Amino acid sequence: MSRAVDVTAELTRNLKYPHLPTVRQCYEEAARQAERESLSYERYLQELVQRECEERRENRIEKMLRESQLPLEKSLDIFDAKRLPPKAVRQMRSLLEGSFLERTENVLVFGNPGSGKTHLLQAVS
Repeated sequence: MSRAVDVTAELTRNLKYPHLPTVRQCYEEAARQAERESLSYERYLQELVQRECEERRENRIEKMLRESQLPLEKSLDIFDAKRLPPKAVRQMRSLLEGSFLERTENVLVFGNPGSGKTHLLQAVS
């Protein structure tokens, strides 16, 4: 049993160096699950790496939202599209389709102060 404790302590210590906090936090639970389900080493490792990637992605999104300082309470549900001219409504629909993401295009929005530019862009994100 002391050998298992030694391996656990050493693994936990070693996982600090490559900065894999999610792997360090959940490897024991995932190992028990892998053992119960008779998963291969590769499947176990894939599960750990997948959890780490998901956690990093979520943290990155949270950080970017925080740094953007956009008003998070703005949503499409409360956006009043009736205030927009017909041409802007068509452009808004096109923007909501999201095809600009697939083409990796930038979106530039111009208009008078208070016309809803930030609200619309926040709602799209």
